[in-house]
Amino acid sequence: MASKPDWLPEILCVDGEYHQIVTALYEVFHRDIATTRLTLACHQVWWDRRILPGEQYEEGFWHLITRKNWTTGQREHDARRAERLPWCAPTIRHSTDPAVKAWDYEESDGKIRTYLWLEDFDYVLLFEKRPQRNGPVAFLITAYHVDNDGTRKSFQRKYGKRRL
Repeated sequence: MASKPDWLPEILCVDGEYHQIVTALYEVFHRDIATTRLTLACHQVWWDRRILPGEQYEEGFWHLITRKNWTTGQREHDARRAERLPWCAPTIRHSTDPAVKAWDYEESDGKIRTYLWLEDFDYVLLFEKRPQRNGPVAFLITAYHVDNDGTRKSFQRKYGKRRL
Protein backbone atom coordinates (compact mmCIF):
# COMPACT_ATOMS: atom_id res chain seq x y z
CA MET A 1 0.00 0.00 0.00
CA ALA A 2 1.17 3.52 -0.77
CA SER A 3 2.08 5.87 2.02
CA LYS A 4 -0.64 8.26 3.10
CA PRO A 5 -0.31 11.73 1.54
CA ASP A 6 0.69 14.50 3.97
CA TRP A 7 -2.50 16.37 3.18
CA LEU A 8 -4.79 13.48 4.17
CA PRO A 9 -5.84 13.76 7.84
CA GLU A 10 -6.35 10.89 10.23
CA ILE A 11 -9.72 9.17 10.29
CA LEU A 12 -12.09 10.02 13.13
CA CYS A 13 -13.08 7.75 15.98
CA VAL A 14 -16.79 7.12 15.57
CA ASP A 15 -17.28 4.98 18.67
CA GLY A 16 -19.67 6.14 21.33
CA GLU A 17 -23.13 7.60 21.64
CA TYR A 18 -24.74 8.13 18.23
CA HIS A 19 -26.07 11.67 18.82
CA GLN A 20 -22.66 12.87 20.00
CA ILE A 21 -20.93 11.23 17.04
CA VAL A 22 -23.31 12.87 14.55
CA THR A 23 -22.87 16.25 16.25
CA ALA A 24 -19.08 15.94 16.03
CA LEU A 25 -19.29 14.81 12.40
CA TYR A 26 -21.51 17.75 11.52
CA GLU A 27 -18.92 20.10 13.02
CA VAL A 28 -16.37 18.64 10.59
CA PHE A 29 -18.82 18.95 7.68
CA HIS A 30 -19.67 22.53 8.63
CA ARG A 31 -16.00 23.53 9.00
CA ASP A 32 -14.64 21.74 5.94
CA ILE A 33 -17.50 21.93 3.44
CA ALA A 34 -20.47 24.10 4.41
CA THR A 35 -18.53 27.25 5.27
CA THR A 36 -15.77 27.07 2.66
CA ARG A 37 -15.71 27.74 -1.06
CA LEU A 38 -14.49 24.46 -2.43
CA THR A 39 -13.82 24.17 -6.13
CA LEU A 40 -13.18 21.18 -8.34
CA ALA A 41 -11.58 21.87 -11.73
CA CYS A 42 -12.74 25.52 -11.57
CA HIS A 43 -16.32 24.49 -10.72
CA GLN A 44 -17.80 25.54 -7.41
CA VAL A 45 -18.67 22.53 -5.25
CA TRP A 46 -22.32 22.36 -4.22
CA TRP A 47 -24.16 19.75 -2.16
CA ASP A 48 -27.75 18.92 -1.31
CA ARG A 49 -28.76 21.59 1.19
CA ARG A 50 -32.29 20.29 1.68
CA ILE A 51 -33.27 19.44 5.25
CA LEU A 52 -36.00 16.86 5.09
CA PRO A 53 -38.91 16.83 7.55
CA GLY A 54 -37.88 15.37 10.88
CA GLU A 55 -34.17 15.86 10.14
CA GLN A 56 -31.73 18.32 11.66
CA TYR A 57 -29.03 18.33 8.98
CA GLU A 58 -28.71 18.72 5.23
CA GLU A 59 -29.14 15.74 2.91
CA GLY A 60 -25.64 16.32 1.57
CA PHE A 61 -24.23 15.70 5.04
CA TRP A 62 -26.22 12.49 5.52
CA HIS A 63 -24.92 11.12 2.21
CA LEU A 64 -21.37 11.43 3.52
CA ILE A 65 -21.93 9.48 6.75
CA THR A 66 -24.79 7.06 5.98
CA ARG A 67 -25.52 4.36 3.42
CA LYS A 68 -28.82 3.26 1.94
CA ASN A 69 -30.14 -0.09 3.13
CA TRP A 70 -31.57 -1.50 -0.10
CA THR A 71 -33.90 -3.83 1.84
CA THR A 72 -35.59 -1.13 3.94
CA GLY A 73 -34.93 1.88 1.72
CA GLN A 74 -33.68 3.79 4.76
CA ARG A 75 -30.29 5.42 5.24
CA GLU A 76 -28.25 3.90 8.06
CA HIS A 77 -25.11 5.04 9.84
CA ASP A 78 -21.98 3.79 8.06
CA ALA A 79 -18.99 3.95 10.39
CA ARG A 80 -16.44 3.53 7.58
CA ARG A 81 -17.93 6.50 5.67
CA ALA A 82 -18.28 8.58 8.78
CA GLU A 83 -14.74 8.08 10.06
CA ARG A 84 -13.39 9.27 6.68
CA LEU A 85 -15.45 12.48 6.55
CA PRO A 86 -12.29 14.57 7.25
CA TRP A 87 -10.88 13.20 3.96
CA CYS A 88 -13.62 14.75 1.81
CA ALA A 89 -12.50 18.39 1.54
CA PRO A 90 -8.74 17.66 1.35
CA THR A 91 -9.35 15.15 -1.45
CA ILE A 92 -11.26 17.81 -3.39
CA ARG A 93 -8.51 20.37 -2.76
CA HIS A 94 -5.83 17.90 -3.87
CA SER A 95 -7.73 16.33 -6.77
CA THR A 96 -4.70 16.73 -9.05
CA ASP A 97 -2.36 14.92 -6.63
CA PRO A 98 -1.05 11.59 -7.98
CA ALA A 99 -2.69 9.82 -5.00
CA VAL A 100 -6.11 10.80 -6.41
CA LYS A 101 -7.38 9.06 -9.51
CA ALA A 102 -9.73 11.65 -11.05
CA TRP A 103 -11.90 11.21 -14.13
CA ASP A 104 -15.19 12.04 -15.82
CA TYR A 105 -17.47 9.24 -16.93
CA GLU A 106 -20.72 9.27 -18.87
CA GLU A 107 -23.20 7.11 -16.97
CA SER A 108 -25.82 4.99 -18.73
CA ASP A 109 -28.41 7.74 -18.12
CA GLY A 110 -26.23 10.25 -20.00
CA LYS A 111 -25.14 12.18 -16.90
CA ILE A 112 -21.50 13.12 -16.64
CA ARG A 113 -20.10 12.19 -13.25
CA THR A 114 -16.69 13.02 -11.86
CA TYR A 115 -14.94 10.46 -9.70
CA LEU A 116 -12.15 11.22 -7.22
CA TRP A 117 -10.77 7.91 -6.03
CA LEU A 118 -8.11 7.43 -3.41
CA GLU A 119 -7.63 3.93 -4.75
CA ASP A 120 -4.89 2.94 -2.29
CA PHE A 121 -7.09 4.04 0.62
CA ASP A 122 -10.48 2.80 -0.62
CA TYR A 123 -12.23 6.18 -0.59
CA VAL A 124 -14.20 7.74 -3.43
CA LEU A 125 -16.06 10.99 -3.98
CA LEU A 126 -18.72 11.26 -6.65
CA PHE A 127 -19.81 14.51 -8.33
CA GLU A 128 -22.24 15.43 -11.05
CA LYS A 129 -21.69 18.43 -13.29
CA ARG A 130 -24.83 20.55 -13.24
CA PRO A 131 -25.58 23.75 -15.12
CA GLN A 132 -26.43 26.86 -13.13
CA ARG A 133 -27.08 30.48 -14.14
CA ASN A 134 -23.49 31.47 -13.39
CA GLY A 135 -21.98 28.39 -15.00
CA PRO A 136 -21.70 24.71 -14.19
CA VAL A 137 -21.12 23.45 -10.66
CA ALA A 138 -19.67 20.21 -9.31
CA PHE A 139 -22.53 18.79 -7.26
CA LEU A 140 -21.24 16.46 -4.52
CA ILE A 141 -23.43 13.37 -4.69
CA THR A 142 -21.68 11.22 -2.09
CA ALA A 143 -18.37 10.00 -0.70
CA TYR A 144 -17.68 6.64 0.85
CA HIS A 145 -15.34 3.85 1.81
CA VAL A 146 -15.01 1.29 -0.96
CA ASP A 147 -15.59 -1.99 0.84
CA ASN A 148 -15.85 -4.66 -1.84
CA ASP A 149 -14.01 -5.97 -4.89
CA GLY A 150 -17.04 -5.55 -7.14
CA THR A 151 -17.07 -1.81 -6.58
CA ARG A 152 -13.30 -1.59 -7.09
CA LYS A 153 -13.63 -3.46 -10.39
CA SER A 154 -16.48 -1.19 -11.45
CA PHE A 155 -14.35 1.90 -10.78
CA GLN A 156 -11.43 0.39 -12.67
CA ARG A 157 -13.73 -0.33 -15.62
CA LYS A 158 -15.15 3.21 -15.53
CA TYR A 159 -11.67 4.67 -15.31
CA GLY A 160 -10.70 2.65 -18.38
CA LYS A 161 -13.72 4.09 -20.26
CA ARG A 162 -13.32 7.61 -18.88
CA ARG A 163 -13.98 10.69 -20.99
CA LEU A 164 -10.76 12.20 -22.25
